[in-house]
Amino acid sequence: MLRRYGDTFWEGQASGAAVLMSTYSQPDRETVLPQLALAANNLFGTSSVVFPAMLQRILLLSEARFQLQSVANKKLFGNQSLSILEHPWPDGTTGELIARMEQDSGLAGNAYIWDSGDDRLVRWRPDWVTIISEIVDGPRGPYRQRIGYHFEPPKQAQASYGPPQTVPVEEVAHWAPIPDPQAEYRGMSWLTPVIRESQADSAMTSYKTKYLENAATPNLLIKYSQKLQPGTIDSLRERVTARYGGVNNAFKTLVLDQGADLTVIGNSLAQMDFTNVQSAGAERILAASLVPAVLVGLESLKGAGKGYEESIVAWANLWARPQWRSLCGALQKLVPGIPDQGIRLWYDTSDIAALQDTETNQAQVALVRAQALLVCRQSGATLDSAVAFIRSGDPSLLVLDPNAPTPQMPGGGTQHMLPQPPGSGPGVPPLPAGSTTRLPVGTTSAGDGGNHTRPAGRPAATRRP
Repeated sequence: MLRRYGDTFWEGQASGAAVLMSTYSQPDRETVLPQLALAANNLFGTSSVVFPAMLQRILLLSEARFQLQSVANKKLFGNQSLSILEHPWPDGTTGELIARMEQDSGLAGNAYIWDSGDDRLVRWRPDWVTIISEIVDGPRGPYRQRIGYHFEPPKQAQASYGPPQTVPVEEVAHWAPIPDPQAEYRGMSWLTPVIRESQADSAMTSYKTKYLENAATPNLLIKYSQKLQPGTIDSLRERVTARYGGVNNAFKTLVLDQGADLTVIGNSLAQMDFTNVQSAGAERILAASLVPAVLVGLESLKGAGKGYEESIVAWANLWARPQWRSLCGALQKLVPGIPDQGIRLWYDTSDIAALQDTETNQAQVALVRAQALLVCRQSGATLDSAVAFIRSGDPSLLVLDPNAPTPQMPGGGTQHMLPQPPGSGPGVPPLPAGSTTRLPVGTTSAGDGGNHTRPAGRPAATRRP
């Protein structure tokens, strides 16, 4: 049995099979590596590329809302059971819940949401959580299984967050969209493979700042033909720095006397190709985040020429929709009343303005769907089955309507049910014997109605003299 509260935590509190060690390589105890979490948090506040990339991910992902979906016909619906996700904590919203989970998974690779049992969800800091697992003897051999989570704030923070506690796995929604290849259950931050690039980006920004603060010019070397006293050297250095150093003193004329020789050493921003060097690192960071450069104002880095609409649609299809699916799978255990089969937690993107096409495209899509619905109904399908087919694309959902008329063609077979004029169609007596049809067989041009009444061609008008 898992013990919930206690001042200390040892392997007996988890299970007899768990062996909890102080290292981070034991399979029974998986925690976020503190050095990686610290580096990611520092980069989130200092890197000029990491912050806008993570901000764009949070803004798009938090726009979705949760719904329940029928697996059979893909129909979305909602009920009172979703209130725990719509109001996860006092004054909280679904968007805030998703934003917190995306931020935690982006910085630490893991997001933990605990169901406190009183209609309130609690977000746990991922660097304070330990995943507990044990080896289970199955009928075909042993395997490892998660049995709980241990939340332990630092001593100085326990007054605000409470004492350490261990809870069973059923009470915690653990979201790890990118699995850590070195762990069984722990996730990995997307910043992990580009931490060095992110640190280099921060260093380049710091270099530019220091460059402007100190001189706004390359380093200078002043040489004298005679030997100077140490005090004179220090005084000369201080006077040059005070008069010509810094941004406010840039572009001033430097005058030297007594045969001093001035030499420029080091590289300027232009000589070191500062912009291109920093842009190369930014491209690799954005590639890891899967955020299009056009969304963070860095389209010139890629030069692909893609527009906003094309970029965001591709981004949503390749990144956002898999993230939403994974997020629903993690949070489904917290929604009460969802059966094991037939119904699942899903996402609704109909209200996300960034994913809406232009009005013309929307009208075209609506027209195509209406035409498909008309064809299905004219072919004898029920209205509900036709709507389910159009929504899911599965033709096996079509159900024949027993009350639908099926007019027969003269040569056999079912006639396509086009709208008929008054006095014709199913249930109307056939034409009397000897009557002439409107379009007899053999007519080559339907433009004259089949009665050879097309107007003859007129001679061209003559030009006036």
